[in-house]
Amino acid sequence: MTRPRKPTGRAPKQRASKQETSKQATLVQVARLYYEENLSQQEIADRLEVSRSLIALFLQNAREAGIVRVQIVDPTNNCIELAAALKKKTGLKRITVIPNPRGSQILSLRAVAGAAAGYLAESLADGVTFGLAWGRTTTLVTDLLSPTRARQVDVLPLLGESGHSGLHSQMSQLVMQAAQRLEAKAHFLSLPMIVSSAALRDTLVKESGIRDIIAMWDRIDLACVGIGAVPPVPGMVVYIGEDALPRLINAGAVGDLCGIYYDRNGRIIQSGLEDRMIAASVEQLRAAGSLVAVACGDDKAVAVLGALRTGLVTTLFIDQSTAERILAELSAENTRKTP
Repeated sequence: MTRPRKPTGRAPKQRASKQETSKQATLVQVARLYYEENLSQQEIADRLEVSRSLIALFLQNAREAGIVRVQIVDPTNNCIELAAALKKKTGLKRITVIPNPRGSQILSLRAVAGAAAGYLAESLADGVTFGLAWGRTTTLVTDLLSPTRARQVDVLPLLGESGHSGLHSQMSQLVMQAAQRLEAKAHFLSLPMIVSSAALRDTLVKESGIRDIIAMWDRIDLACVGIGAVPPVPGMVVYIGEDALPRLINAGAVGDLCGIYYDRNGRIIQSGLEDRMIAASVEQLRAAGSLVAVACGDDKAVAVLGALRTGLVTTLFIDQSTAERILAELSAENTRKTP
């Protein structure tokens, strides 16, 4: 009796190999249609005359087989690198760079303001004196403040009211809103930032209520300010009025913090209105425990760079495009210095 020969298994292996190759070719075809040609799963199903669920299975198999590899790019990683580069080049220890949401300056501003608001709420402790300057950015920061566990917090203005109309220029309203959100005590300075004469200013600052707030400027623990650009960017309110701008521009001013103007190198520039101004001084801001500056928009890059060089800012929140522009400005400066 002749024994039956054992199957070698070669033919099935060859058939399996061909089947596997055919399957992989199908997965590649489906993946290209979906990821490269941007067809929907239903459109691919219609084209291949199969069910949509089968296409979904093909795409899943393509990922599992390594035919499709998904790479997630986290923009915050780049922002961390930008912040590190800025810290190294400017010497400022606390810089936070926020990614720019696609296609919206308003969303970028809100993202930066939200990050600053979170930092401020976390930084507050019992008995802290918290100062605010008015502006578009600080108004949004205030809108996004969250309640804090800190108690006996004093919220006060760093300068008098603007002479311009508009919600973001109302200092008392800003202080009230911040105090309500933080469950803190509000202090008001119901006076214009610029008064008509030096004599009037000297008289006003001696009044008991006003004198008390000005005295608090000597013990600011935490402050939040925006960074103004010179010339002003669209929509920006000039603290001291448009009439003073030509002189400041001629003197090389690039920006301001709380009504204090400076040039690209951080040198303070006198506006000529100091003796009529009711606002925290350079010395008082420099003595503050923490001065948090918030800015958004690459058109403010030079103003932000100058602000960092004044030595007043201890913490900075900016968006990615502004950070990139500042680094470009620093690179250009180094190029100009190279013989």
